[in-house]
Amino acid sequence: MSSVITDLEKKKINMSSQEKKPNPMLDFVDRLVRFVALWGGGLMIVSLMGITVIDVTLRYFFSSPIFGARDVSKLIMLTIVALSVAYSARTGGQVSIELFAGMMGPRITRCTEVFVRLIAIVMLIILTWRLWLSGLHASEFGEASLALEIPFKPFYFILSVGMLLYAVVLIVEIPLFLRGRTTNIKPPSH
Repeated sequence: MSSVITDLEKKKINMSSQEKKPNPMLDFVDRLVRFVALWGGGLMIVSLMGITVIDVTLRYFFSSPIFGARDVSKLIMLTIVALSVAYSARTGGQVSIELFAGMMGPRITRCTEVFVRLIAIVMLIILTWRLWLSGLHASEFGEASLALEIPFKPFYFILSVGMLLYAVVLIVEIPLFLRGRTTNIKPPSH
């Protein structure tokens, strides 16, 4: 066997060493979105479960459901989605249609992914801005839930922050696509 390394083998070695280089910004974003989704979203799921169990128990055993449980449940579900959307995007949990990926080469696929992410970033930044403005003006218009009249103001801000985190995830992923690497992280196993 010869100890001569071909150009292709050198490229493979360089690619594998590039993939092992730590990316502090990506690591920070991964930790942040994981913390927000698992702790914030997790607490909201436990809260939703508690309200639902208590409401159903009171309804069936005492014919006296919790007044406004639906209002609270809807707002908790909104919070769960807002806190989890960035983590879902980062771990590949969202639906992705790769209709033409097989017909295009890797370079065109990468360019398409970057282009789509740039459009999504612009859309998410506009959405973040509009949700924040809506939160600032929600009190003026009396926006609140129907039964309990829970003000929507804080929920606009929560949605705004969730969309901003999603935009940050997409921004941090663009250099990965440009280098031809995968963007998905594995959910924690512990």
